[in-house]
Amino acid sequence: MSEIMAIASGTWKNILRMKVVYFLILCVWILIGSAALYEVLSMGQHKPLMIDVSLALNAVAAALVVISITFEIPRELRQGVASTLLTKSLGRTQYLAGKLIGISFAAFVICALITFGSFVIFSYTFSETIALPMFQAQLLQILSIIPMAAIGVFFATLFPEVVAPVLTIIAIWFSYSVGVLQNIPLLYGGILPNLDLFNFRSQAVYHADIPWSYVGLVTLWGIAFAIFALMLTSLFFKVKDIK
Repeated sequence: MSEIMAIASGTWKNILRMKVVYFLILCVWILIGSAALYEVLSMGQHKPLMIDVSLALNAVAAALVVISITFEIPRELRQGVASTLLTKSLGRTQYLAGKLIGISFAAFVICALITFGSFVIFSYTFSETIALPMFQAQLLQILSIIPMAAIGVFFATLFPEVVAPVLTIIAIWFSYSVGVLQNIPLLYGGILPNLDLFNFRSQAVYHADIPWSYVGLVTLWGIAFAIFALMLTSLFFKVKDIK
């Protein structure tokens, strides 16, 4: 377990120590706050617009953080850094688990900061407290990082850094479109996770209740998918030739 946490710690520190990350978070806060300026153009719907924008930008931020792992793992494999680590007591499954936990934690922190900032901006702009559905919708958006990170680690392990990010972006996009694609058997076979299960923008906008039991079940489902994807990735990784 200590080996896994060592890999995870190195992964999230590499991301969270970059100053550009916090500059981008500031830019996201500005974009969220700018929604208040569109009261006339949105015909008085600037409040729902701000909620929707904050959730959408949080989803984009989560995807971007996950995509960063599709550069890191292939680079470590190409430069021999991974092979050096794997010659020690660290196993390949432990290496992958560390990367998955590390990138997930980094994304959790970044998205939590975006969420906190959006709540402060919303409360200050409209002098309202944060409704429970708004909090739950943001929480579910953050929890979607778990299956998303598993997708990123899968492609990062099997493909070079030129191909892995593209495939990860496509897979995430398809995962948000599963509700439509599941009716087309030739395009969707049930392998990709249904990330739309974490999407509750309309409930957040209209303050519709989200049962906590649903949040718990979706979280367990996301963890189960991540474990399945990690085991599948490990099978491919064990037969992969590492220089």
